[in-house]
Amino acid sequence: MALFSRKLDEWAQIAEIVAAFSVVVSLVFVGLQVRQNTTAVRSSAAQAIHENYAAWYLATEGDPALLAISIRGMRDYASLSDIERAQFIAQFMAFCSYTQNAYYKWKEGSLAPELWRGWEYTSMNFFSTDGGKAFWSERAYLFSDDFRAYIEGDIMLRPPHPDAKPWGAYRIGEQ
Repeated sequence: MALFSRKLDEWAQIAEIVAAFSVVVSLVFVGLQVRQNTTAVRSSAAQAIHENYAAWYLATEGDPALLAISIRGMRDYASLSDIERAQFIAQFMAFCSYTQNAYYKWKEGSLAPELWRGWEYTSMNFFSTDGGKAFWSERAYLFSDDFRAYIEGDIMLRPPHPDAKPWGAYRIGEQ
């Protein structure tokens, strides 16, 4: 009987070792799955942001009248008629909403800094224009406090990039 009991104890110890090893293997597997999921989430966030901006660009580019209003509004917001101002506001509310979304994705780490930098420069191009500043002074209240602080305390304080040309139409500061 003692021999049987001893063998049973040995088998129990072996089973415990196997179970512990299985737990370690499972944890490694879970870690790999989490890593893959994080990569997928980042990729999905970047793709969604890109698609939003691409659709916005294509819609503007595909409507010459809207593009003309956009260019004129960035240069001289006050010159827009009521209808043109409404179109300009609608166009740039969409842009700023996409930018706010990209900003939060970047802050939470699901948008790579390299990708955010391009949208950040694009935002600087807009907010550096007279029309961008006028638009923001009228519409900033519609955005989150954190995003407003970022735009007003960082983006709008930076000098525009020397190569900045909104819509490729003119250099910021030129009339």
